[in-house]
Amino acid sequence: MANVSPEVEPGAAAVPIDGRRARRERGRAAVVDALFELLQERHTLPGVEAIAERAGVSVSSVFRYFDGLDDLREHTIERYFERFAPLFEVPRLGAGPLRQRIARLVEARLDLYDAIAPMAHIARLRALEMPRFATTVAETRAGSAAQIRTHFAEELAGLTPDRADDLAAIVDSLTSIESWELQSETHQRSRQQIRRSWTDALTALLSA
Repeated sequence: MANVSPEVEPGAAAVPIDGRRARRERGRAAVVDALFELLQERHTLPGVEAIAERAGVSVSSVFRYFDGLDDLREHTIERYFERFAPLFEVPRLGAGPLRQRIARLVEARLDLYDAIAPMAHIARLRALEMPRFATTVAETRAGSAAQIRTHFAEELAGLTPDRADDLAAIVDSLTSIESWELQSETHQRSRQQIRRSWTDALTALLSA
């Protein structure tokens, strides 16, 4: 009688997990999370010692996990924008009467800027030095401009191309993070005050 090899159950011959690789990935994630948290708390780039202490690793480990601080910052900004990706969307984009569209845009922008302000500020400062940051900033600005054109397509459609471009640029600039920073930091305006002034200005611009 021929010998028959017993069937191997699915998964029985699975490749064992590489413990060192798993530990490395956990360490990298801990360092990124540490930088993420410190940015949220301090609104400025922390030193590598503070990052290592928060992550519970040594400074030398940070540099083993990443190819320098710029590499760490790039990974962190990617995680930052992934986490807050839903806030970049405007609910029911382009739908409803003008008054409701203005209200949704203003509220969406205020929620977004409240959440991403620390990293957005740093990304813009480092954009001249780091191509990855420059790309992120450019893509974010382009996305914002495209949202404005879609959200207020009805109002822009009745204008000449040049006038439509002018109006879209003004609305985008008015509700930009730079405008929000100017209002909240330089002029010390509250969220309620910014909401009111943006709503009044957008209503005047888009109703004309």
